This record gives sequence, structure tokens and C-alpha cells, in this order.
Amino acid sequence: MSSNRACLILNGEVEDYDILKKIIESKHYSTIIAVDGGANHLYKMGIVPNNIVGDLDSIDKETLSYYESKEVEFTKYPSKKNETDSELGILLAIERGNMCIDIFAALGGRIDHEISNIGLLHYILKRGAYPRIISEKEEVYILENDELTLEGKPGDLVSVIPFRGDAKGVTLRNLEYPLDEFDMEYSVPRGISNVMLDNICHIDVRDGCVLVVKIK
Repeated sequence: MSSNRACLILNGEVEDYDILKKIIESKHYSTIIAVDGGANHLYKMGIVPNNIVGDLDSIDKETLSYYESKEVEFTKYPSKKNETDSELGILLAIERGNMCIDIFAALGGRIDHEISNIGLLHYILKRGAYPRIISEKEEVYILENDELTLEGKPGDLVSVIPFRGDAKGVTLRNLEYPLDEFDMEYSVPRGISNVMLDNICHIDVRDGCVLVVKIK
């Protein structure tokens, strides 16, 4: 698997630009892609992306002019198209060899956008890459017939939520409420608000798909 990791910033809500800037800069991304109005967020943080993609209808004129002066690559699409701008940003990131994709500014705002953005995690996973959503307060992962060792600190909240159906054989370790080969029923919130007991915890799903949400 490629070690390259992409930062994809969308046009959702950002609560604290200082915190988000520190997170992005600490990751040393090989590629930073702004999806349409996500460029406005990067501009406010003083971060120059490698590429801006979309129909460009949500970018402020000042932002557009600044990034043109920085010779940022623009990939413009018509407003009427089958794919969303976010999908196009994901496909561009994968095309450029990034098999780990972190998505920022995906939460908050319109609930239809938020739900759709969470669904993008599976869209990326199906294409052989490893996604997560990161905000100032949360990290969201997706697991399908797989396992995850999650880093954090004692007291961090971790929720494991069945996604796309029941999740069978779920095992949780180093959490306050452990599970061993437990079958989680879709739509039953049995895995909400667990608590990390150490600096790492382990989630294993034998058959099915779950979202893993860590609250920092």
C-alpha cells in the first residue's frame, strides 16, 4: 500500500481554524486538495493546496485570485454533472497515488450533506483506499470485515455503530465495555459512548461494516 496520504477539505463547517491548521500541518500530507468552497477554509488558514477541484461556484473571489497567483492547479467541472465535487476530489486523490485519504470540513451544516459525506467513507473504501473524517473534535473511521487499532488517551469516547446492515462477530478490547464476538444489530445503538482505558484500543469486525467515532 502506498504511504502517500491526501488531505481533502470540503465546504462544511469549521469551528476553530487554529486547531484545524495544526492538525493538517502535523500530518505532512503528500497532497492537499480543496473541493470547491473548501478552498475558502484553506485560505483562512494560510494553506496552499496542490489542487482545487469542482464547479468553483462556492469560492470567494479573493480566494480564487490568491490561489491563481500561487499557480495552484484548478480542475474545473460543469455545475450539471453526475458526480458531486467531493467524489471528484476523491477520485483525483486516488489517481495521484494517495491510498489514505483524510477528509476535513465534512461535518456540520446541512444534514443531507453531512450524511452524504459520511457515506463517502464507504465510497473510498470500495476503491481500495483507507479513509477517515477528521474535525477539531472527532475522528470517524470505517471498518468492513477488518480490524482497527485506535490511538488516543484514557477517557476518550469511542462509538462503534453498525453501518449498511448488521455487524457480526464484533470484538472490542481496551474499552470500558468490552465485547467478544458480539453481533450488533443495525439501528440499535449498543456501541455508543464507550470509553478508552489505555492509549490504544482494538476493534475487530468479523462480518459486516461499522463506523468508529472517536471523540477527542
